[in-house]
Amino acid sequence: MLLSLLFSTWLFVAPDSTRELANVEVRVLEQNRTRLSSPDAFNLLKSKDIQPIHSNSFATALNAQAGVRLEERSPGSYRVAIRGSSLRAPFGVRNVKIYWNQIPFTDAGNNSYLAILEPDMMDQLIILKGPSGGLYGAGTGGSMLFQGPNLGQKKLEHQEIVNSLGGYRQTWDIQHSGHRVYASFWQQPGARDWSAMKKQVITHEYQKNFGINGSLQITSYYADLAYQTPGGLTRTQFTANPFQARPAAGIFLSAAAQQATFKLKSFGTGIHLTNSWNGNWGYSLANSIQVNKVENPTIRNYEIRHEPNVSSRGVIHYQKNKSSIDFGYEFQIGQFDSQTFGNRKGIKDTLQTSQNTNIQSGNLFVQWDYQINPNWNSTVSLSANGYWTQYIGNEQIVTPRLAIVRKLGNRQRLVFKIASGYSPPSIAEMRPSTGIINTKLRAEKGWNKEISWRGHYANIEWDINAYQFDLDETIVIRRAADGSDYFDNTGSTTQQGIEIGYQINLGKKLTLRNSESFQNFRFNQYKSGTKDYSGNRITGTSPFQHASLIQWELLPTLTWTGQFLFTDYMYLNDANTDVLPSSRVWNSRIQYQRKYWEIYLAAENLFNEIYVSGPDLNAIGSRYFNAAPGRYFQTGLKIKLN
Repeated sequence: MLLSLLFSTWLFVAPDSTRELANVEVRVLEQNRTRLSSPDAFNLLKSKDIQPIHSNSFATALNAQAGVRLEERSPGSYRVAIRGSSLRAPFGVRNVKIYWNQIPFTDAGNNSYLAILEPDMMDQLIILKGPSGGLYGAGTGGSMLFQGPNLGQKKLEHQEIVNSLGGYRQTWDIQHSGHRVYASFWQQPGARDWSAMKKQVITHEYQKNFGINGSLQITSYYADLAYQTPGGLTRTQFTANPFQARPAAGIFLSAAAQQATFKLKSFGTGIHLTNSWNGNWGYSLANSIQVNKVENPTIRNYEIRHEPNVSSRGVIHYQKNKSSIDFGYEFQIGQFDSQTFGNRKGIKDTLQTSQNTNIQSGNLFVQWDYQINPNWNSTVSLSANGYWTQYIGNEQIVTPRLAIVRKLGNRQRLVFKIASGYSPPSIAEMRPSTGIINTKLRAEKGWNKEISWRGHYANIEWDINAYQFDLDETIVIRRAADGSDYFDNTGSTTQQGIEIGYQINLGKKLTLRNSESFQNFRFNQYKSGTKDYSGNRITGTSPFQHASLIQWELLPTLTWTGQFLFTDYMYLNDANTDVLPSSRVWNSRIQYQRKYWEIYLAAENLFNEIYVSGPDLNAIGSRYFNAAPGRYFQTGLKIKLN
């Protein structure tokens, strides 16, 4: 069906209207790669792709990518799954390594506060899928590389945004003489009861080039984020009123009565330096500091965390003739101090536990790229990884990676790849909301085998990946009787998938992008007490996802974007007895742009689908359901004085 659509569309377009799509070169895995030449599966999103519908959330952009899913339990509460990796994340982003301007944004505890970042802060996003052999630290899910704009221009932009839910956001973006100051204020009531969000972010970026190839980049930010957490509903409660907050039950008060809220104050600054000694040798160095302070009253308790982190990454590059070598290191150290109190209607009560720990993680890696002949390229990498904490001691593992790229003319490539992945437990998994330290938790380890076919011809560009990821010691979430979460190693899983992405230019004014993800993710060996879940589908993963995005330039100043997102059913518990139905979401945006201003009107969930974007997996009492907003509208006005 897919191939027939591609072929018929190619025949439909007149030959003189076709053109080859740009093969953009980007910096990824320490090398300049094009989409065709890369030995790894990655998606490249430019600024207009990062915010196809609006600039308030990454959801519409990430959910349009094959193999990627962003879940939003409530405004500000994000989870990211790359090939199913959100199984470990009841909240937050784990097992996905994030970098911002080449500086590690993920902390030493393997946690990333994605809600701090804004789509219109970024000029580019690269999504790497699957393990990378340790070149981006320990991880099995993948990596996200955010990049801000090139600061070689003068710019002054102010934006005002309002939506029909009552939300309001304003931003300032000022660039001059290599400096950029970006500031954003956002206040959002939310569609559900007790789901309001308030966020303030200010960033400073500085770029300076020196010598022949040298560059210096400094990135700093401060963010103050608070969002209410309405809690999961049972199916009966969801059917009766999907937009209510979790009501009182038994000895537990309601989410509103307990003032359940996640509050984060985060500061970070980092420097990235690159230069070359001569035509063959060069280096890059990134050092950063990040401090996170969390205050989190929940239905059960009141937690306060203080998390300072330091990161360092350095790489030396060598290139000559048909060969290049990169070798380097990445090291992170963090102090994670936590105090848990009783929660008396949003007020700290008696101290229950106090836990302090130091976490250190690091790896040494080397990568060798070699052009065997004009039609064959090879990439070999090896990393030695280590992870230490007083809870589980020291774990070490070596992760290799081998990829072969076969050139099929100037427009097509075949890629064969095998890579090992390693992902230690995060601090939140070792020290979950039960308050009981899990000293037996171990890292996930696995092998990914993958074959890809990429190409472009006339007006069509395609990327097809087939993979199998065999994972041992898989970490999954479980729930205690009181609803608190804890984590355990289950045995092994097999994750088989096919990802299809293609873009069709229907002339110069109309572009269609489609993506499909087929996923057969199953537990191999998984026993919990007397229950055997072996052979079941992995909790929270959908067997099929589809996304379509069409952009039509009606006039030089007027553009329309339409988007359709389909997510198939998924099982909500390890026993595969509770099911979340499939969902269909339609989004639309029309934008009118002039030299000094632009205005847009966006509509999300046009047909008012009642669905769940981010379910609570394995929830006690079957409280799985967190309703996404119904139909709502948003309009934005941007003033540009460049």
